[in-house]
Amino acid sequence: MSLPIPHINRTPSAIKRSGSASSLGNGPIEHENDLTPVIRGSRRGSTSSVNTSAATSPLTLIQPPIAHAVAQTTLYAGKSHKATVLPTHALMTASPYFQKLLSETPEPLPEQTTFEEADEASMALFGHYVTGKKLGGPTDFHSCGHYLGLYVLGQRFGCEGLENDVMNHTRTYYHTSTMTASPFRCQYIYTYTPGPNLMRKFLLSTAAWRALYDHTSKPEHNDETTNTDTPGLSNAMKEVLAKDATMSADFMHALIEFGRQTVGDPREGERCVWHVHERTRKCVEEGLEPWERD
Repeated sequence: MSLPIPHINRTPSAIKRSGSASSLGNGPIEHENDLTPVIRGSRRGSTSSVNTSAATSPLTLIQPPIAHAVAQTTLYAGKSHKATVLPTHALMTASPYFQKLLSETPEPLPEQTTFEEADEASMALFGHYVTGKKLGGPTDFHSCGHYLGLYVLGQRFGCEGLENDVMNHTRTYYHTSTMTASPFRCQYIYTYTPGPNLMRKFLLSTAAWRALYDHTSKPEHNDETTNTDTPGLSNAMKEVLAKDATMSADFMHALIEFGRQTVGDPREGERCVWHVHERTRKCVEEGLEPWERD
């Protein structure tokens, strides 16, 4: 006797999602399509249908905006607009000024990176600093001017470490050369730096030291020559001080400090006294140089 064979329906029935709160569809577990990349223009959870071409096209992730648009940034210096090309990432890392500028304007106009008042050689030295090259320091009158121009750029671009490095080199140059700052140098640094700063104080202090005590140190430029071998003010220094009330007041303050013997020769002593450490870590002095122990 044959057994009856039950009829099997081979057409699968549709699986219906439950609308209850206990269903997987409305629970805390993600849907299977929640882990797929988001297609530009679509939205997860949208009830709108997806057309056939979009459904069959490869899925692409939405890329985040890039930090800057170009790998290199060109800076222009001087009246001739001499170009210095620097890696953008290194420039932004070294300078808060350019970090802000290039973040807000990924592709700046040439006018935004042109600095006509900047010394061309100083801008080239700034490029060395940005790219991690060692700065050798000034060796003569002209190179000293380039390094003071570099200090000006360090102030403008917010490079505190660069300011401190240039200060070290400048103090070493004046000490080893047995020289003090000329009126020309003092006038330059007061003209091109905004407000009080340590380079102003250092250069003017060397001039004040010479005026009070030192007739052995020679000024670095012949505009400071005097007719006697005794300390005092040259005609050139008198003229510069007469034209700048701020410099004149600072010069008097330096004379008072020397007169009270609260400070010594600014070319000697610890380096960190002449550093700025608002954003950088304070120095750990490794001991005085032999010439700093005098």
